[in-house]
Amino acid sequence: MPCPLPTAPLLLALLATTPVLAEPSSEIWDAVAARHLELTADSSGQVHEVRISPGLTTTLVFNAPLLRGGVVLEARERFRAMTVDEATGIVTFLPSGALPPGTQPLLTVRFADGAVPASVTFRLVVHPTRAEPQVNVYREPRSAESFQLEARQERERAERCEAWLAQTQTEQKSPGGIAGLIDSGLVGKKGIAAQDIYDTTRQLPGEALKRNNAYSYRAEGRVAVALEVENTSVQPWTVDAESAALVGKGGAPLRVLRVWQPAPISPGEERGLVVVEAEATEEQARGAYVLRLGEANGPRTVTLRGVTFP
Repeated sequence: MPCPLPTAPLLLALLATTPVLAEPSSEIWDAVAARHLELTADSSGQVHEVRISPGLTTTLVFNAPLLRGGVVLEARERFRAMTVDEATGIVTFLPSGALPPGTQPLLTVRFADGAVPASVTFRLVVHPTRAEPQVNVYREPRSAESFQLEARQERERAERCEAWLAQTQTEQKSPGGIAGLIDSGLVGKKGIAAQDIYDTTRQLPGEALKRNNAYSYRAEGRVAVALEVENTSVQPWTVDAESAALVGKGGAPLRVLRVWQPAPISPGEERGLVVVEAEATEEQARGAYVLRLGEANGPRTVTLRGVTFP
């Protein structure tokens, strides 16, 4: 005869007296199914736990070849067996009874392809009776070249920020005007030279900004190009200081110190101003350059060829 369902008061009483179960561990161990573990460049310093048990075999299967001699196991003498197949990326070990519960030797595995992450470390947690039979380790490699490029870009960005900060601090102490130019060391015996380069330069057709006037300047260790432009498009234009470049013969660029635009250039505006200032020795100032300007948050560019300095 089937057992009757409890009445509502009895059910409430049972729920009130039932002990609360503990939350499951954040790391769920499964002694039957294989566990899947993903490695990324961002988690390269993380130590991953794998549960092992005396007399039970655990296998780590990697999706990348391993470095020859690059698998190092602490307390190796306490394992009955350990095999490493570098070509296929498989590591198998069998702990002996000499590993008491609570022991946590480290296993370090290095990869052979030179990508990042270059290695991974496991903490082998000893359990009396239960072990993980297999852990499949999927590695998402990132080339060392990409890290080097990112580091170089960050270093260059930091150098530009430091130069900008130093220049800003100097300008804040400067008296301004001609006195400020003299104080900054930009004015030598020849002062600041200027020339009209409208007729000697050429611009690519169809660009959003059309030059109406173009001038170049030279001072002690500095050069500058000033463009008076007309916005022939239907969208405003704001220059991207990071994209401004003065490139000489053979692709050698000058170090751009600042790009100044008083305000965004509205559609139809005919007297928008853009000034690009760069470092240049007297010898560098004698060459011809290509001025390139990019649009902030947009794909449009302006290219002016044949830029020379007085």
